[in-house]
Amino acid sequence: MKIACIGDEDTVALLRLAGASHCVVADDVSRQFDELVKNEEVEILVINEKYAEKIRDKILSFMLLNDKPIIVEIPDKKGKIKERKEIIRKFIIRAVGVDAGE
Repeated sequence: MKIACIGDEDTVALLRLAGASHCVVADDVSRQFDELVKNEEVEILVINEKYAEKIRDKILSFMLLNDKPIIVEIPDKKGKIKERKEIIRKFIIRAVGVDAGE
């Protein structure tokens, strides 16, 4: 099982130390995302939240249509994005068609 990551320099360095094999510092996030999800060796893709926000629609559509790799969004050293709960709620509504929060 290979782990890949797209992130800032600190995240990439940390995940390389942890054993992630395909790590890239984000510059063209959309292109890098496409390359890593097409790599059949990659089973988990870790991406910083701030970069995931730039390609949110692409990530959501990928997750709806594909089982692998699993996309895991993590905060950077500045902390979590506060709007995260709303994004997850929208994803559930899109996937299921029902708003479970009400």
